[in-house]
Amino acid sequence: MIALNSHKSKINHVAIIMDGNGRWARKNKISKKKGHEQGVRNCIKICENLKKLDFRVNEISFYVFSTENWKRSPSEVSNLFKIIESFYDSFKSSANKNNISIRHYGSKKRLSSKIKKIIDDVVLSTKKNNGTYVNLLFNYGSRQEIEDAIKKIQSEKKKKFNFRDYLYIPESNDPDLIIRTGGEIRLSNFMLWQSAYSELYFTKTLWPDFKINSLNKILHSYLKRNRKLGK
Repeated sequence: MIALNSHKSKINHVAIIMDGNGRWARKNKISKKKGHEQGVRNCIKICENLKKLDFRVNEISFYVFSTENWKRSPSEVSNLFKIIESFYDSFKSSANKNNISIRHYGSKKRLSSKIKKIIDDVVLSTKKNNGTYVNLLFNYGSRQEIEDAIKKIQSEKKKKFNFRDYLYIPESNDPDLIIRTGGEIRLSNFMLWQSAYSELYFTKTLWPDFKINSLNKILHSYLKRNRKLGK
């Protein structure tokens, strides 16, 4: 039997920096917490609708919570963690319905045992799904990832090694395309090692307003680019 999406062009990895939840909340005159909740719902909805794309995406990454986010006010961090707890729980059900395999992409330092258990549960329960990989970059910072990799290499005292093997998810492909919503034009400590030859796309659209058709249009634009990859 031929898969229904076998005719679609394949894109290995798309990564998204989800920015603009707070500004979206101010724009709609609601609390910042409600803005983050809407951002989470939008992330889940995007994943549920990946099949509507004109492309087959093997891997998609979302910047959920950065190591720098710890610098925010304690109340905002607390609210974010409460949202994230329900986020992973809701994602598990949705992922299994849509044959999605979820991977935690980040450090587990400073995380509570409750959060660790939730993460391990959703990763384990979706591991056998063979559709799109969804990487949730939670408690992630690229500099921290590189520092952690160096510490692992030093502890093993190997003379020859592949640096990629020491990253958080060695089997993950480098992003073909990195999208940042919200209008800012920077990577903000996101996949610095992996993005060496990634195409970049910046949009002023605030994350909660970014829909599956927005992603589809950007992917069409991406395929028109001439990627030289250093050649």
